[in-house]
Amino acid sequence: MARKKSLGDGPVLRGQILECASRLFYERGFGATSIRDIAEGVGISSSTMYHHFTNKRDVLHAIVSRFMTDFVDATLPTLCDQSLSPTERIRRTVRLHIEISDDRRPELLVGNPIRYALDPAQKEQGVKLQTIYHDAVRDTIEEGARTGEFTVENVSITTMAVLDMLNGIREWFSPDGPLTRAEVIDRYVDLIMTILAARPATGRGPAL
Repeated sequence: MARKKSLGDGPVLRGQILECASRLFYERGFGATSIRDIAEGVGISSSTMYHHFTNKRDVLHAIVSRFMTDFVDATLPTLCDQSLSPTERIRRTVRLHIEISDDRRPELLVGNPIRYALDPAQKEQGVKLQTIYHDAVRDTIEEGARTGEFTVENVSITTMAVLDMLNGIREWFSPDGPLTRAEVIDRYVDLIMTILAARPATGRGPAL
């Protein structure tokens, strides 16, 4: 018989709770999933669940925060890497954005359509993390426009268009669809380079 999980499992158990909750929220919806459902999915009692999380909203907040923190930690080093041209930074970021979003699709989906379930302070934390990423993408596009790699009339609108394109992939992409993930990445890189009217960099030059 499998060992019953308990409070002693600590951080490992917390991670298992978040993974299970992400899947259930994704499959059933946030409203249709209970604390008891999550506890049963992990193999723990409801009382053990409540030791880790006060309520279901706190579970959702933990999922969103973990995903957004990991997402920013994965993308920011590339966006801020001054050894790379703005063009290369955007190319690599497009790839990362799509790969991370697809690899962790349940966490990403619960972080957007049902964000209304979070309280104002929790929402604010999520928005701050989104803003960090948005601003890094915007700054990279702006730098590319200054150096002549990109031809962009309005940096803010272009940034929003690029991010909306990337975020929209989660609504339609399926591994069982006609395109592989690698093909989607290649096509989106080309599309975004077209939007930016990108031209080859002639050299890094001084940081601007």
